[in-house]
Amino acid sequence: MPGADKIVVIVQARMTSSRLPGKVLKPLARKTILEHVIERCSRIAGVDEVSIAMPDDAAQDPLVKFVSGLKNVSFFQGSETNVLERTFLAAKAVGAGTLLRVTSDCPFIDPDISGALLAAYRQSGARYARLPMDRGFPLGFDTEVLSMDLLREVYEADTDEYEQEHVTPYIWRRPEQYGCLMLDHLPSLRHWRLVVDEERDYEFAARVFEELYPAKPEFNFKDLQQLFSDKPELLEINASVAQNPYVK
Repeated sequence: MPGADKIVVIVQARMTSSRLPGKVLKPLARKTILEHVIERCSRIAGVDEVSIAMPDDAAQDPLVKFVSGLKNVSFFQGSETNVLERTFLAAKAVGAGTLLRVTSDCPFIDPDISGALLAAYRQSGARYARLPMDRGFPLGFDTEVLSMDLLREVYEADTDEYEQEHVTPYIWRRPEQYGCLMLDHLPSLRHWRLVVDEERDYEFAARVFEELYPAKPEFNFKDLQQLFSDKPELLEINASVAQNPYVK
């Protein structure tokens, strides 16, 4: 039911990735990457709904068809380039009061860590919370939490193209105005690439899921830490993949 307390995960997804087109529907342990993201997001404590926000062009038809056949997930289509607008309208469509924003190329996202961020956000009274972008948890656990009121404020602001494409830069570029609650981790494991941007990332993800998923489909951060301690060579598969920097 719509309302101030409805908590929704908005998963940003599209078929037209420049480095690995169609990656969200690539198979991973008998499911698609997107299914793993949805299932993990649905296990975040306190979340009421998961919704997929995708572009509204014809290239997304396979994604629309696939998501339409899934249970317990909604979807919204909007602008491909103005992802801020797409996210705002997707959250508005499901009556979100609070939203968690994640991307569909993160099949390792940990519900416990995202849930801890959400809990800290709710307890603190902050308007915006996230995992750090340059340190802390591995790349691929990234989660942002913000109120619908704040998202509306940003949507109505005078944003530039970068801020429209990446949704929240308008907030974190203005820390003195909005502040930011961060959930950090020591030692920093940001060099772990638990995200699927290109073929080497996909190869890495497939190998890790082969190792962990059959015995424990709901494997978590601790399981990954143990695996990489036992088999550090796995991290070398995609260690040389360059990550796009964020613009301050």
